[in-house]
Amino acid sequence: MDQNLFGGAPRFLTRPKAFTVGVGKDATLSCTVVGSPTPIITWEKDKLKLSSGGRFKTVEDGDIYRLTIYDLTLEDSGQYMCRAKNSVGEAYAAVTLKVALPTEMSQRAPVFMVKPASTRVALGGDIVFQCRVVAHPEANFEWEKDGRYLGETNRIKIMSDSDSSTLKIQGVRNLDSGTYICRAQNSVGRAQAAAALVVDAQDARHMSADKSTSLLSHMQKRKEEMKKDISIYRTEENSSLSTAKITNALNTVSLEHELRASALASLPKGVFTRTCTVTEGKHAKLSCFVTGHPKPHIIWRKDGLNISEGRRHVIYEDQAENFILKILYCKQNDNGLYTCNATNMAGQTYSAVLVTVKEPKVPFKRKLQDVEVQEKASATLLCEVPLNATQTSWFMEETMLEQNIKYRMDEQGTLRRLTIHNVTTNDDGVYICEMKEGSRTVAELTVLNITKKLPRRTIVPVSDTVIFCVELEHPCPDAHWTRNGEKLKEDSRTSIACVLRQYTLTIKDCQADDSGEVAFIAGDCKTSTRFSVTAPRKHPPDPPVDAVVQNKTDSSITIQWSPPDSDRPVPINGYIVEKRKVGASTWQRCNAGEILTTTEITIRSFAEEASYQFRISATNAFGQSPYLEVPGSFYLPTAEIRKGLMNSTAVFGEEFSISVELSAACSGFWSLNGRLLRSGSEYLITRSKNIHTLLIRVVTMEMNGVEIKFVGGGSQSSCILSVKPSIKFTNKSDHPEVVTCSVQETAQLSAEVSDYETQVAWMRNGREVKMGKKYESVIQERKRILIVHNVTEEDVGLYECVLADDRMSFQLTLKEPAKFLNKARGPMGMSSSLRGDLELSCEVSSASAAVIWKKDKVEISEDQRTTIISKGTQRKLIIKSAKKIDEGYYSCETAADKVTFHVKIKAAAVFSNKELVQTEIKAILTQRATLSCKVADTKTEVKWYKDGKLLESSRRIYWEAKGTTRQLVIENIEKSDAGEYTCEAGGE
Repeated sequence: MDQNLFGGAPRFLTRPKAFTVGVGKDATLSCTVVGSPTPIITWEKDKLKLSSGGRFKTVEDGDIYRLTIYDLTLEDSGQYMCRAKNSVGEAYAAVTLKVALPTEMSQRAPVFMVKPASTRVALGGDIVFQCRVVAHPEANFEWEKDGRYLGETNRIKIMSDSDSSTLKIQGVRNLDSGTYICRAQNSVGRAQAAAALVVDAQDARHMSADKSTSLLSHMQKRKEEMKKDISIYRTEENSSLSTAKITNALNTVSLEHELRASALASLPKGVFTRTCTVTEGKHAKLSCFVTGHPKPHIIWRKDGLNISEGRRHVIYEDQAENFILKILYCKQNDNGLYTCNATNMAGQTYSAVLVTVKEPKVPFKRKLQDVEVQEKASATLLCEVPLNATQTSWFMEETMLEQNIKYRMDEQGTLRRLTIHNVTTNDDGVYICEMKEGSRTVAELTVLNITKKLPRRTIVPVSDTVIFCVELEHPCPDAHWTRNGEKLKEDSRTSIACVLRQYTLTIKDCQADDSGEVAFIAGDCKTSTRFSVTAPRKHPPDPPVDAVVQNKTDSSITIQWSPPDSDRPVPINGYIVEKRKVGASTWQRCNAGEILTTTEITIRSFAEEASYQFRISATNAFGQSPYLEVPGSFYLPTAEIRKGLMNSTAVFGEEFSISVELSAACSGFWSLNGRLLRSGSEYLITRSKNIHTLLIRVVTMEMNGVEIKFVGGGSQSSCILSVKPSIKFTNKSDHPEVVTCSVQETAQLSAEVSDYETQVAWMRNGREVKMGKKYESVIQERKRILIVHNVTEEDVGLYECVLADDRMSFQLTLKEPAKFLNKARGPMGMSSSLRGDLELSCEVSSASAAVIWKKDKVEISEDQRTTIISKGTQRKLIIKSAKKIDEGYYSCETAADKVTFHVKIKAAAVFSNKELVQTEIKAILTQRATLSCKVADTKTEVKWYKDGKLLESSRRIYWEAKGTTRQLVIENIEKSDAGEYTCEAGGE
């Protein structure tokens, strides 16, 4: 830029813009400054001068000055100032940068901070389009030219990061003229910005060379050119390989000798090989520029095997006639030698490139593995990160996944697991686990049944025939084809066929209306392709003519014009009208984001009192015409207030900002109770386009009830400011409060705030605590309490109660775990008789220790027979009327110790006087004999035997039961009564 146009004191043409960015990201503040002599630029933060080095980098690019801050932290939030100074004067511009945690970042669709600028370039020159957006989550960028996707080639480079994208075209050709669109998209929304490129002249030498050159001669010419730019790798027996850096359309890399030797050994001598290095999980683009007559047929191969389009391979021809192979989400098995094979009637040849997939900066300990799963089943993807604290996110291709009924995400130490429930073919795709710093691991999920799927994209020219083919593992009677959601039926151009498990759709004489999503649906299975029918190249319109000012008032101007006067019929979608102040270099759109469909516009609400110039351009789907300037300049007044000030409340001792929005950009001033304010140590006054902002650095109680007024653009707005005391912790100490509890107990962390309605957030080891069964937040008047249930070793750490500008710390620790006293080395043996009570007891070191009783590793709960007693340090388990089933191993357990009992149940004795029974009895013939014994239970029934034979009751032999006594009575004894008598009860 010619500095003489802007002589004198420094002047800001563009100012840095305020925005919010996440922790760990990079931020760039830029401004355009002119002046004569050339001003000296310095950057400051909170009045402290910043110098280039470490995380801060300052760059000067002509009149554009940039400050980049890498790896942002929360402390980087604040006010930044760009100060410009020369011998004539001084100027400065300030901006507020806010750095937030990811959880604090509000989602927002992309908004362009820097848009690509239209330009004119000479044939053979270079051109760069740049754009930058603010978005959360991060935006993905795509470039289009005249409505068609634009990919990288030998001449076209696209470099994108989290918030910016650059398109560079080298050696501009006539066919590069047109409209270029940068699209930015995230999960919240999308935005786009366009710029026109005009190539001034044509070089006749390049007009017809390709048509008269055969394929082989063209490729030979390409090889001769490559000798000047790249290193030749030739493999021979017992020969060594040289390592060199090469620059071309892919990337500049350096490979190890063994890798080159193994990959290049299969190439014929004299073949020139380029190299491409890509990080695992990123995309690689390979391009091959081939011309010839007839037009050559292209086949891409990897290590000698043909590559077909699929889930991770996209093959297409771009606008510049480059043949592109795009490898999506690169994996280690993508390493290899890729060749672009070209064939026509004149001959055949190929070009080779060696692809190396390198490990990410921070590698995964275990990578994801490909998974195959049947429909309706669940699929699990598992990987392992280096550290337990490593934060990860899951993506299905470029879509970030969130935990819900469909997706479950688990973290266990260093393991990271994604479980996908009720899998359908819509889940078939590429899945990525990404660490916070950017390292990725990739796996493919294959949903069985559709064995041959449709490619991602299908492109055919107008009037051509396209055949879509799908194969199923099992035939489906209800299978059908759809286009844009509507079921297709056979007609004169559409044929549908099915042979065994193969289904085909044929569309003849393709037209533009056939474009859209073509899908095959078989039950719950679905596979789809983005189908495009390309039309012959068309041209942007010529500029409008006969522009005149139809009417002008004090606050508006009406301009009319006529459509372009063109020799050829070119469609026109509408018109773009722009304005600028006389002497300014930047044009602004008058019709915002809309395209005018009429040849008249009335413009109102001008930003500043100034003389304005106007220009008009026609546009269609294929580009934008040059501008037609409206003759003369026109003086117009200022704008109105669109969003005024409202009564507000500020907090004592904190910052406070308030803004007013005008209908257009213009200057203005602020006052406090009639006192004019200026930027300095107490106030900061900024303007971003039509929004004016006043920042009060420190609010005082004296400001309570003052009137804040803004005057600008011929209008004014005012409000009343109320000041309330600052909110702080009233029980905060200089050191973290230590809270100690035992394992499995409940811990309470209590903070007291100065205001009853204050909301707080709880953090643990720097991460926000999520309330649930584990954590409970309680509010009791001014107390804010965090309750931690069932405390374990994992819950130990530093907790913080956080206010807007204050925080209180707590250190949660565990007491020494309770242990058992007088504990035996092995299981203690215990025995009990049937129907007696079983009692197990032990002693713990702490009276408050919680214990669990278990039998054979199953927890015991109290019931009618079972009683659990805790008295002091004694712990008892009592089982009433013990049974045989109560035998087994019992344990009493604390969180860190346990004691074991081995219990056996003995049967109770049936006879109570077994040892005292008289074993030998003598009786006299014809007399009476009585045999007696006693049982333990009065209800016991007995049987009597003689010499092993069961006796039956009779008049001479009978038995009696009196209480616990059981007697056998034999009347009138005979010699045959002699023998051995037995009383039996319960098998005893």
